[in-house]
Amino acid sequence: AQGILCWHINRLSRNPIDSGKISWLLQQSIIKSIQTVEKQYLPDDNVILFNVETGSANQFIIDLRKSVKRGVDSKLAKGWRPGSAPIGYLNSKIKERGENDIAKDPDRFDIVRKMWDLMLTGNYTPPKILEIANNKWGLRTLKTKRTGGVPLSRSGIYRIFTNPFYAGIFEYGKE
Repeated sequence: AQGILCWHINRLSRNPIDSGKISWLLQQSIIKSIQTVEKQYLPDDNVILFNVETGSANQFIIDLRKSVKRGVDSKLAKGWRPGSAPIGYLNSKIKERGENDIAKDPDRFDIVRKMWDLMLTGNYTPPKILEIANNKWGLRTLKTKRTGGVPLSRSGIYRIFTNPFYAGIFEYGKE
């Protein structure tokens, strides 16, 4: 490649090692040009400006990591599970950012509950329950912009039956 096209220089350098490698490749003319929406970086350009901009990108990542950790710790302190809700539940999006909780999915909760009822009888295997849920009850995964809206997979049924969330427990990190 003669050069790199990217939205912003912070897309290329998330840490000092990445920044140093890219800066060195640019200075050695191995990379002839880095083109962003706002600026073009060339081998003969002043390296101070490039280093300041990649350093800012690195600091942004450090600050973002701290902010995300603070938000996750806040949710954990309230007894809330951070992250995506498992099938049968939805992440509510009506409250202030960081204050949202998990609610029953009106389209899937009852089906998942019936799946658990079958499993607890001891008379059904997970593959048989999967067949019933997908083919008789019409279970489909949550549709998002890019994925979902399809029958539950074989691995999905095992994720349900091994997930402690369905017993009212969640694990995060080592706790």
